[in-house]
Amino acid sequence: MARRRFPLILAGLVLVLLVVPALSSADENPIDRSEYGHLSGGLTHLFAAGGGVGGGSLQNSTCTSSGDPSANVRLNCDSDTSPDNETPITTDPTNPDHLLAGSNDYFITIKGSGVQERVPTGFFTSFDGGHTWTDGQIPMGNGGSGGNGDPSPAFDAKFGTAHMAQLSAALGQNGPNAGHIDVSVSTSNDGGLTWKPPVTVDTGQASIGPSANGVFLDKEWLVADNFPSSPHYGRLYLSWDRIEFSKGAFLRSPVDLSFSDDAGKSWSRPVEISGSNPTYCTANQGPVGPAGSCDESFFSYGAVEPNGDVVVGFMNQQHAAAWEEPNEFEDQVMTVTSHDGGAHWSNPVHVTDMEDGGLESIKFTDYPANVDGRATQTGFQFRTGSWGNLNVDPVTGKLYAVWTDNSDGLHDVASPITDTNVFMSVSTDEGATWSAPIRVTSGVTDKWFPWVAARGGKVGVVYQEEAVDGSGTYVTQMAASTNDGASWSYQTVSTAVSDADHSVWFQAHAPDCATCSRFIGDYIGMAFDTLGRAHITWTDMRRDLSIPALGRTGKAEDDMYAQR
Repeated sequence: MARRRFPLILAGLVLVLLVVPALSSADENPIDRSEYGHLSGGLTHLFAAGGGVGGGSLQNSTCTSSGDPSANVRLNCDSDTSPDNETPITTDPTNPDHLLAGSNDYFITIKGSGVQERVPTGFFTSFDGGHTWTDGQIPMGNGGSGGNGDPSPAFDAKFGTAHMAQLSAALGQNGPNAGHIDVSVSTSNDGGLTWKPPVTVDTGQASIGPSANGVFLDKEWLVADNFPSSPHYGRLYLSWDRIEFSKGAFLRSPVDLSFSDDAGKSWSRPVEISGSNPTYCTANQGPVGPAGSCDESFFSYGAVEPNGDVVVGFMNQQHAAAWEEPNEFEDQVMTVTSHDGGAHWSNPVHVTDMEDGGLESIKFTDYPANVDGRATQTGFQFRTGSWGNLNVDPVTGKLYAVWTDNSDGLHDVASPITDTNVFMSVSTDEGATWSAPIRVTSGVTDKWFPWVAARGGKVGVVYQEEAVDGSGTYVTQMAASTNDGASWSYQTVSTAVSDADHSVWFQAHAPDCATCSRFIGDYIGMAFDTLGRAHITWTDMRRDLSIPALGRTGKAEDDMYAQR
């Protein structure tokens, strides 16, 4: 039996926990300890409590940005220096001008000879269709003393509430290897301007030392049932990865789900939903669960059908028959469906196999590896994953899943070269069956972080694309289709080029690219409103930034918005 290994593409919060002696504040640290040895004290976290909007947060200042949504609007106005990344957005089903977005909202302050870092979840709220935005931070609460990450916004039409799910890393009391990661949900009763302290939905097992057993929670996603005719109208659904370790060895990572019927005040007991499929989940079968357990799964995204049924898609690394080499651990996309509000779930259905594997003893065969040993694109250093998301058309009920892989590039070799493109699959029967992969993009420039949304038969896919092959720069693009991908139209959303290879933050210090960014988030965002307008958010790196105290100049990481 092949040895189990840590899944290839997990949100970085967990990975950082495994390789450093203390808990990270969010997905990645913008500055490595070795980068500021000339500053005494190194990186210190500000774990003060109280104050701010809603109370219980490290800092909750707000500011206002504005601009032309048909062009580009920079949302993060609270700091000219610190980075924002991972940029989901959602629209209010009762008001097309009401928007809510989120980010990993880093706050890095250099005071004298010290560096201070805080990472609350950032929110961006607009009530005028994206012309004017309020930027602030959601209270971190006690569970987020080590920082937050992976924001996921949602509106609940029944209760008139706004919500933001996140990971919360909490420092323990028994030494540097103590701590845990929670999944939590914050609620706003005024449309996303002020926020209550987060409610913990599930808590990982404390202690992350190498001799301990551990349960880490990762990559949560929140959706709401906003269909008044649904028997579960108003229900919130939260899914996440549950990653289990024993004495430092990876055991399994099923997908869990919980729901709330009272606008996030209380949550059901989490249940494992990733199930089993003896045909497609064959590798690394352990002692837990039935034959064919799909328990090396992660990166889940949910969608609610107009009739109230729920579909959750996720990645899985157990389809050995699709691997060109033993233990290649290429991914597949799978979905599960519930017809009774999350009480019971179908067996997982296979959507597609990906050309994205090869991590075996830190050897990549489908993607190049960056300085952290993570999959990246040729000519870059930031880590990239393969799957985008799953989404439902609230009018037609059709489901759409998108992903990228390197099937067009040089793969299954010792030195792979990427030519990554975007693909899509469609389901017309609530995930029971899926179409063959549909090509969204082509060409030699790499694409990553696809995100799909649909409404009334129009499908939009946003993604980031290398501006010029080998340039180290990128733009944000949108593909649109009105015939389920039989044909596409394309437009560039970003009005300027982003330069990921000359970054102020997350510098790789690679021999051939010292200032290449290792991290620009793990996803971007798009949502259609009830008028059919597309609202798009992404991590943008066009703005010049100088940090004299660090002796650095380069490109910032901003949360950018556009409407199409």
